[in-house]
Amino acid sequence: MALIVLSVNQSYNPGAELWIVPDFDHSKIASKLDWYNSFLAGKMTRKESKKMDSYLVEILEETELPDFKYSSSPDDIILIPTKSKFPNRWTAFVPYKGGLANWCSQINKLYLDLKNPSLRIFLPTNLSLSEFTETWRSISSVEDLSIVLEN
Repeated sequence: MALIVLSVNQSYNPGAELWIVPDFDHSKIASKLDWYNSFLAGKMTRKESKKMDSYLVEILEETELPDFKYSSSPDDIILIPTKSKFPNRWTAFVPYKGGLANWCSQINKLYLDLKNPSLRIFLPTNLSLSEFTETWRSISSVEDLSIVLEN
């Protein structure tokens, strides 16, 4: 595995198109990165879905069109284009819920969906590098990535 381990101070350097950050409860650096993004990720995690206007609901019922439900949850991945703020293309806030294997699977799926960008993963606070690499290798074939340790 061509793994580059970075400190928090080195993490702002160029070198990856996609940065993966855990949710605010599991990462100290998430709040700092969100500050530079005008608190966009924090706003998205607290955003409540709006109800559809009664007029639109009536039209949908009359025309028998399906009801469009746009809902979000705190467990959703928040992908923000951050090229103007950081030396990367995207920053993704991936909630660390359901354990390490689930988190790694979500990251791998996002990585594949975005057509294999270079990758930097900010590990959750108190997660060891060895525990992450063992789980990551069992889920993903991606070998070239950089890891940021918060500890």
